[in-house]
Amino acid sequence: MIRLHLPRAWWLSAALYVTALCYLLFQGGKTSLMLFTILNALGVYLMLGRWSGIGGVQGVRLTEAGDGQSALLTAGMRLQVKLRLQIPGFWPLPYVIVREKLVRTTGGDAQLYEMSFVPDYKRRGEVQFETAPLRRGRYQFQQTDCSTRDIFGLFEHRGSFHQPLYVQVLPRTVPLKDWRLFRRSQRGVFHHTFTSLWARETTQIDGVREYIHGDRLSRIHWNATAKTGQWKSKEFEREALPRVVFVLDRNTQSYPYADQFELAVSAAASLLELTISRGMPIGFVSAGHTERWYGEGRTPVSKDEVFQHLVDVEADGSLPIGQLLCQVAERYESGVHIVVIGSAADEQLSAAMNALESKRMVPSIIHIGHKHLPAEAAAKDRNLQLLCQAKQWEFISVNELDRLPQALGGASA
Repeated sequence: MIRLHLPRAWWLSAALYVTALCYLLFQGGKTSLMLFTILNALGVYLMLGRWSGIGGVQGVRLTEAGDGQSALLTAGMRLQVKLRLQIPGFWPLPYVIVREKLVRTTGGDAQLYEMSFVPDYKRRGEVQFETAPLRRGRYQFQQTDCSTRDIFGLFEHRGSFHQPLYVQVLPRTVPLKDWRLFRRSQRGVFHHTFTSLWARETTQIDGVREYIHGDRLSRIHWNATAKTGQWKSKEFEREALPRVVFVLDRNTQSYPYADQFELAVSAAASLLELTISRGMPIGFVSAGHTERWYGEGRTPVSKDEVFQHLVDVEADGSLPIGQLLCQVAERYESGVHIVVIGSAADEQLSAAMNALESKRMVPSIIHIGHKHLPAEAAAKDRNLQLLCQAKQWEFISVNELDRLPQALGGASA
């Protein structure tokens, strides 16, 4: 037995047509003929609606956050989107419904948007909408679906087009001006452990050297050049720079609340921006489902490379922070400042920080708290803070990103 799966409107239209035909055949008269003629005219109109041109719809997607096929935002921002559509053909369209779908490729979440417009005499139209605040991650617009119905609302005709647009949402950051770590780094272990690789030139002249092709004009030592008859350049003193290695805890069990990990990522991004703006060498460690070790072996670290990683990073690790710090102690040189960013406060963390100190590394903690921690967790955080104070390790606890500048010991920029 064969079953036809037709829309309900088709069955209703067919029933009306058969009824009008039977009325004409068995009743006759002008009324039945007029009714049958009207139904035929309406049937022709409904059938011609299939060639309304909606199947070949074309469109362009415009945004204010980027050009071409990509857009760059910061977490919490909204994306303004404008769609310009052109429908080929000549058959009149009462209205067009437009449906957009924005998918977060790093998490699978989707946002659906539905708009409508009435085409003008050139069969063109424009719609615009604003997305909800976007989380950190990568997003992609799926194909845009368009549909229209006849004036009776019986039959729907569909069309679609695809214009790729990739949206990258960076972690939210807060502008920072100062950090107590920078003042501490000007003395003690830092000045005796760093080689010239982690040094920058000062404005104090230390001598004269031979001219090297590519030296700026401001470096030319004109007096020495005039006396010797050969090009000479100024040699400036170099100051040792402290190297800061950030360790982001990605252990799933360290974050009982989802917003804690987002705060940890934002704090890491803000501290990275501040440290790099000061011209200091950095390292970055992130171990979860995938591991990233930036700056290992004293290789230079690119800010863009680390931020690209922070866009996708998730709290998907199982390695305890204590074991991760043991690996950090083996892979990085002595004398660096290790900044642990996370919410863990267990005994393994304390033991690992002692191990770091024994290798002449300076540990500190950016602790990610929460307003609604249970009493047991709050007691552990307090014990860790007391231990850090006794060991003279820097311990900074924040539960909101906007409080980070004050917690670091400097006002926001």
